[in-house]
Amino acid sequence: MISFDSVHQAIKAETLLSRQGIPVYALPTPREIDISCGQCLLFMAGWQEEVIRLFAQTNVRWSKLFSRTAAGSAVIYEKITEYGG
Repeated sequence: MISFDSVHQAIKAETLLSRQGIPVYALPTPREIDISCGQCLLFMAGWQEEVIRLFAQTNVRWSKLFSRTAAGSAVIYEKITEYGG
């Protein structure tokens, strides 16, 4: 899951990933991880390196990257990294 500081960047990212054939889902950003622009993108962990590479090549500014794990009826988010560009 990746969060953004602006809706514009989130939409740009979603469009880019969809055009590249990367399955991505736009979701409201969970308040427990970030309040940013309110929109985040969810994608499978196996796409992480490709997503970050594409964002760097196309100047998509993202905020934070998280892992998301189901734990019974709860969801656990762990911050992996923050945008450093």
